[in-house]
Amino acid sequence: MGAQLGLVNSSEPAPTLAAFTKIMKQQKTPRHISTLGKYFFRRYSQASLPLKVSLPFVLLFAGCWIAGTLALGEYFAFTLERRQTLQARELVALVERELEKEREDLRLKARLLSTKLEISTELRSVLGSGAVNIPQLRQLILPLQSILDVDVISVVAPTRQTLLETKKAVLRDHSLQLGTVRDLVLTGSDLSTLVSTMDEGPPVLIGTAPIKTNLEIVGGITVGMKLGDELLEDINAVIGEHLVIVSHDHGDGSGEMVASTFDEESADLSWLQTLTDEAEIHTAQHPDFTVQGIHLESIDGQHYHLVLLLSNQPLRQATLTLWGVVLGIMLLGSLVTALVALKIARKIAQPIQVMTQVAQQVTQDKNFDLRVTADRKDEIGLLADALNQLIVWVSDYTHALEESAQTLEHKVEARTQDLSRTIEELKHTQSQLIQTEKMSSLGQMVAGIAHEINNPISFIQGNLFPLRDYFQDLLDLLKTYQAEYPQPTKAVLEKQDDIELDFMIEDSAKLLKSMKIGTQRVSDIVVSLRNYSRLDEAAIKDVDIHAGLDSTLLILNHRIKNGVDIIKAYGDLPQVRCSPSQLNQVFTNIITNALDAMFDAESDPMQLVLTTRVASSDQVQICIRDTGPGMPSEVKAKMFDPFFTTKAVGKGTGLGMGICFKIIEQHQGQIEVESEVGKGSEFIITLPVELSKSNMA
Repeated sequence: MGAQLGLVNSSEPAPTLAAFTKIMKQQKTPRHISTLGKYFFRRYSQASLPLKVSLPFVLLFAGCWIAGTLALGEYFAFTLERRQTLQARELVALVERELEKEREDLRLKARLLSTKLEISTELRSVLGSGAVNIPQLRQLILPLQSILDVDVISVVAPTRQTLLETKKAVLRDHSLQLGTVRDLVLTGSDLSTLVSTMDEGPPVLIGTAPIKTNLEIVGGITVGMKLGDELLEDINAVIGEHLVIVSHDHGDGSGEMVASTFDEESADLSWLQTLTDEAEIHTAQHPDFTVQGIHLESIDGQHYHLVLLLSNQPLRQATLTLWGVVLGIMLLGSLVTALVALKIARKIAQPIQVMTQVAQQVTQDKNFDLRVTADRKDEIGLLADALNQLIVWVSDYTHALEESAQTLEHKVEARTQDLSRTIEELKHTQSQLIQTEKMSSLGQMVAGIAHEINNPISFIQGNLFPLRDYFQDLLDLLKTYQAEYPQPTKAVLEKQDDIELDFMIEDSAKLLKSMKIGTQRVSDIVVSLRNYSRLDEAAIKDVDIHAGLDSTLLILNHRIKNGVDIIKAYGDLPQVRCSPSQLNQVFTNIITNALDAMFDAESDPMQLVLTTRVASSDQVQICIRDTGPGMPSEVKAKMFDPFFTTKAVGKGTGLGMGICFKIIEQHQGQIEVESEVGKGSEFIITLPVELSKSNMA
């Protein structure tokens, strides 16, 4: 490395990092970090005005441009990688469907063979005479094997004896572990599964079916297809990507590749054999492939993994092309920005440089007769006029400044006092702001404490029942004493009169009943507040509309109890998917307006009718009708317009019904109003049972 950099002779040892750092400290050049910063700052301060004007903007814009371009490149690169992974998952799902289809086909083929009368006749002879004509059975099976295109057909007798097993060349050197399969098929099971070979060869997909005559099982038949290179090649022809089957039941935890669509010399796949479980396969990283796996387990407990290897070459090529375009755009944008900024800066700085030269001559030569040519109508022209006027003023006020020095000193002192007072006022304002923030925090704390009321109320409510039982037990004990000792002593009689025992017993029962009613009332209020606000629930969920209406009525009970009759005509509604807190706001606004209208008009009677019904198979309706004065047509036409209100100034903002309309619209519903002067008003809300998430976004 030293010879390549030209710092030392190739025969000498390269300097260490410490020696190199020491050399850099000894050389007083701009390469030192702190000296480098001072060096560039000095050069920038000595640079021309166009460079000073353009450089910050060029650096800022170029930095933002480069950062944005790189971020965009990273985003598209990530999108390409994610698309590659999704494609691999889709192909794995396709392979799973192909395997499932193959297994189902094998099961149907086995069932088809089991229905052959000739085969069942031959097997029935085993139960009768104990012998079977094997050549005759082979003549029946072999033509069917070619027609069904399977690699193996096995016929088993009721005695678990394999009567006939025909294999194609691909399976002649392999012995299948069919012991468990024979047991299952002779019990009447027809299944499609995977079996392993005794010589650790590729697994075999099989389908089985029992052979029955007159509801009697006379044997079983198994057909199979080797899950080897040929079958993988067929699947490869469909998906266009390579597949590998790895066995993972070795004692040392390593795997063995038993089938593949690769040529043996074309790729090194030894790294696949080191993956010992499904988690490692799903998280495997390889520079040439995106890896996805399917776990396969044979009926005899052998574990395999079918691994899909999606080539990363198209992804790498697309990524290189993407970054080439991104870097080209980044460099081109930075270059264009620098050129344009420099040209604009020169155009702006030229007249400023002229004015600077005139100002320097005025200050150096004290020649107040010099002027700047002001032939422009823009800000530069205004600056030239201002400079000329400034020269005139400087000429006029040079002598006046000397005379007003003492006056200026007094003004500065007065201004200092004003600033001191201003600082004090600012401190006072700051303390007020801090106090306001404290009050706001206190309000939040009080709101939190209100939520905690539920805990002690629940404690009291829960203890009232055992307290009542204890009190009743004491009364029973007292009655028992009175029955067992009908003649109490004088001291006992005096104590009964002193504590007024009969009144205490009667009043204690009333006290317990009052405490139960009171705690239940507080508990209902807390539950209604929680149901009304819905702060601890999801924004969108399936809710009971009736619960929201009842919670709203309970919140407004302080107004409803002033002579208003509530009539509920609730139908049998399904759960409605919505934002419960928003719907509660709609119910509150409508019911509040109805109450205001009836109270202001002193309606007689004052009734509020709440009706719910199923409008259609996927819609429900909520109707809120009052006995108020009603609305004329011109008011009804503007009912849902923002800031429209019929209330007096200070009593309404005109936003309530507009908010209701917007909330119902977001819920893909409709809100209508039917009103007639002197006969009240009715609001009809139609909501869908299921809510589309996209419309609520």
